[in-house]
Amino acid sequence: MVRGEGTTVAKGVTPDDVFDFVLDPAQYTKADTKMVWVTKLADTPDGMLAREDGKFLGRLPGSVITRYRWERPNHIDVTLEHGVPRRLHAWFEIDAVEGGTRIRHVEELDLGHGPLGWLHDVVAGKWFARSVVAEVAEIGRLLQAGERGRGVAGAHERGAAEERDG
Repeated sequence: MVRGEGTTVAKGVTPDDVFDFVLDPAQYTKADTKMVWVTKLADTPDGMLAREDGKFLGRLPGSVITRYRWERPNHIDVTLEHGVPRRLHAWFEIDAVEGGTRIRHVEELDLGHGPLGWLHDVVAGKWFARSVVAEVAEIGRLLQAGERGRGVAGAHERGAAEERDG
């Protein structure tokens, strides 16, 4: 299994600002080099099902189906529903602090698949960990620079139309 974790404080932003940024694929993909796009497939009582299109090692394309569960504005939890990895779990902890918002993000990926999984962990482990640290720092930087997300409904309705219209 590979794991990455990053924490930052975004000054001058609220937990709602962070929550809306993370769930807006047009904003989130500015910060996450592993992610190309997130498409909402269905609403669930506590979140959504989505297709995540990404790039392994920043190069190789792939997609997974994930389940997002959230408690606005403090927690977003993402787990694998279908795809090549044996397990994928990522989460955001979003907490107000004096002068801003603390963002903690963790991603864990277990490719499985015997020797292929072991090779993946050896080759990708450090890259994966560094990419999560950089992602969190960039989220904080973009938010402090005034970037904002549209929230779940606005971002994903717009995103679906953009993808459909090419």
